[in-house]
Amino acid sequence: MKIPMVKVPTFTTTLPVSGDKVEFRPFLVKEEKLLLLANDSEDNEDVINAIQDLVRGCTFEKLNLNKYCLADIQWLFLQIRSKSIGKDIDMYMICGECDHKQLKTLDVTDFHTKSTQKIDHVIAIDDNVKVELRYPSLKHYMDLFEEQDENKIYDVVIDCIDKIYSDDEVFVNIGETNQELREFVDNLTAEQFEPFEQFFLNMPTLVKEIEFQCVKCGKDNTVIVDSLRHFFG
Repeated sequence: MKIPMVKVPTFTTTLPVSGDKVEFRPFLVKEEKLLLLANDSEDNEDVINAIQDLVRGCTFEKLNLNKYCLADIQWLFLQIRSKSIGKDIDMYMICGECDHKQLKTLDVTDFHTKSTQKIDHVIAIDDNVKVELRYPSLKHYMDLFEEQDENKIYDVVIDCIDKIYSDDEVFVNIGETNQELREFVDNLTAEQFEPFEQFFLNMPTLVKEIEFQCVKCGKDNTVIVDSLRHFFG
């Protein structure tokens, strides 16, 4: 007798930033094992690869993840997780007063998008030159916000330049012109570069604000959860 394959349910969610409707399935046991291995790793690249592989697989290989901002990818990952192993996740909260750690249960579907202002993908350098940016990938996100390396933003800006418009010409970044792009960025003034930094600092992210009172010292605390690493468990 041939062992039957169990049918996997499918679900639909609407991404909070792009508004796209996406069909997905829960992750499988074999995928959960890979996720757990990545969670135990101290290498951010392992985490990134695990998330990307899982999201691609659970959306039936239909999505180009580079098209979406971080908040949409976070949202989709949390929807997949909630349908796979449940919506609750236990996290240790650390008191800002006495450093006491206490356990708190969170609902991973109870997150919201946060952006300080409307994101404009096109930056006007002057009357003749405009630059169109694309959202950074998961790897770029880790480079920018996890490694805390100020020089990383220059590499990320270069990778995320999509097009440069000058008069009637359009320069398209095809990934083979990094040296030209680096020279372009290096020759910007600090004032001209400021909108590039703001684009990345203000892009939408998925966050949850947690308020708790320390059981040891009684201090009221507020914690912002927004890192992809927090969502594994």
